[in-house]
Amino acid sequence: MVEFKNLTVTYNQGLENQKVALEEVNMKILEGQFITIVGPNGAGKSTLLKVILGEVKPTEGLYMIDGKVMNNMKPHKLACFIGRVYQDPNTGIFPALTIAENLIIASKKGGRSMKFSKVKEEAISLLANLGLGLETRLKTKAGELSGGQKQSLAMVMAILSRPRLLLLDEHTAALDPVSAQKVMELTQRINREYDVTIVMITHNMEFANAYGERLLRLIDGRVAQDGVRDLKTKAVAALC
Repeated sequence: MVEFKNLTVTYNQGLENQKVALEEVNMKILEGQFITIVGPNGAGKSTLLKVILGEVKPTEGLYMIDGKVMNNMKPHKLACFIGRVYQDPNTGIFPALTIAENLIIASKKGGRSMKFSKVKEEAISLLANLGLGLETRLKTKAGELSGGQKQSLAMVMAILSRPRLLLLDEHTAALDPVSAQKVMELTQRINREYDVTIVMITHNMEFANAYGERLLRLIDGRVAQDGVRDLKTKAVAALC
């Protein structure tokens, strides 16, 4: 699905404060995979997501989707089939609108034309499984929800447009442990039941070791570890 060939991203190229954020990254993200990306601050994790979203252009190398070069693709074009959930629970929702209104807006992303009655049924099913009671509060303004409830709503909104790829940027970092666990369970369910490819950045090593089938470690802009996990034993077999 997504492939990087010798991908390099250099900020402020040619200036005194030049910084190489990613250096000669080579990897493939296969359809339906759940990849967890870990690494210290400044390792290049967020830059990698920004390249996928079209927000940062490669300095060298190739970024491809389905074999097509995307180096200069505009972000709004890529957004048609890429979903994203941010670290801040307020970023992925519209606080002044009700839960129902948020769901309506999310269902229109990517040109999806399903009737809202069907979207509502799907959304209620996802919300109900969280056990947070959101499925009975559709007229409540999103800004009145707790952090965990907001992030859960953002996750449901991200999946309603049926993206092929879902990018999660520290999406549990601002949540309490119980809410974070519920959001992670929803994340895994989305991957398995909707066959959505997921790329998740996290500093939570407990979640990194418990979820996902592939673990990618970035250090100083380079891939230091790339391995597929045995979901029964949690052991990681190195790819490179």
